[in-house]
Amino acid sequence: MAHQCTSRGCEFSLPDTYPLDKCPWHMVPGRGPVKIAAALAVAAAGLGGGLAYKKYKTYLHEKQLRKERKERRQRAASASKQEQKAAAVRNGAAAKSRKRPRKRKKATTKSKPAA
Repeated sequence: MAHQCTSRGCEFSLPDTYPLDKCPWHMVPGRGPVKIAAALAVAAAGLGGGLAYKKYKTYLHEKQLRKERKERRQRAASASKQEQKAAAVRNGAAAKSRKRPRKRKKATTKSKPAA
């Protein structure tokens, strides 16, 4: 006799040999095309659905870790740049070379023509 998906509101019938307690749609996380692809992979795997699900979860976790590492590196790089600027200012070096002020034009006095 078949058993049903344990998700609330889902009455999808699963075969007795199906090792998971939820149907492929409710088993995989995500939204949109990613969820559809993952659900199809779990359904296609049949009895190996648990293995496909574990691989998918591992993939999502590693993807999240890569994203966090990238953000951490970017924050560290920007922090080191700011630290270098602060160190330069502390050591007496100007952060930016200042422009020299323009020289004022001297007023020319007109001499009276010799008469």
